[in-house]
Amino acid sequence: MVEQKSDFECLAKLNNSIYAQTGADREKFATLLNIAYETPKGREVMNAVAFKGYSFTYDTMFGVNGACDYDRKVVRLDSYFMQKDLAPVLIHECTHIRQIDRLVEKTGQPDVTGFIAGLSAYDFIKLNRALEADACAHQAAFAYQMREKYPQVFEKEMKTPMMQAYVAQMDKTGDETKAMQASFEAWYGYKNYQEAYEKQYLAQIQENIRQRGSRQVSSISNGQISGLCLLNGKSYIPPSFFDRVENMAVSEKGKDILSQTGDQSVSRLPVRNRQSNTLPPVVLKVMRSIQGR
Repeated sequence: MVEQKSDFECLAKLNNSIYAQTGADREKFATLLNIAYETPKGREVMNAVAFKGYSFTYDTMFGVNGACDYDRKVVRLDSYFMQKDLAPVLIHECTHIRQIDRLVEKTGQPDVTGFIAGLSAYDFIKLNRALEADACAHQAAFAYQMREKYPQVFEKEMKTPMMQAYVAQMDKTGDETKAMQASFEAWYGYKNYQEAYEKQYLAQIQENIRQRGSRQVSSISNGQISGLCLLNGKSYIPPSFFDRVENMAVSEKGKDILSQTGDQSVSRLPVRNRQSNTLPPVVLKVMRSIQGR
């Protein structure tokens, strides 16, 4: 049985986990942690990762506000952000730490990088989209709990559909599970994220295939992915969600690029906004018969 550490012990450990070039960075990180610990969600996430051996560092970052490097066990944070604005980012990145631990447990593969790199293109996209959607949902839950003390931060977070979906469901039902589900699902309809992450995925998949050569491709099940996305210790997204056509769609250009890799799973990827991806078979049959006249 894992020993449960107190908030004080976890906070002390985290305070010593900052890799700082200056005393100012240490002060900033202490402030950031104090903000995180002001909410139940912040305490939950930070206590869970406090003794995982990760270090934290401030860095100049371009295009992103934070990053979790699970190979080196480092969480990088944008040095130009105010700490109250950076707090939701911290929760997002630390959620990735928890996901990686669960991935090792679910797959029995201690080499996480090797396992993910060995996935087929289809499974790689499916897994990574789920990891991002889950981290955004926990980020939304944290920001929601910040709303009274830090209204300006809350308003900034409300610019994303993930946050909007979370708030709408909480205001309507007060059910955290439904709010998390709504936030998670909203990620898949966010064009900005879909396009940005697809660029990353294409480059990484191409490199993965180049590196592994003819070695056997690994796989991950929908049930295993669902088991990475937890709320209060339970999966809040059903396994069937991940293979829905609209959730696995890629751009036409992206599919063309991936098709050139020789990965056979690419044929299963739907093309975003292509009519044949979404219409029922009976409708498609009628359309084809009309076109053939």
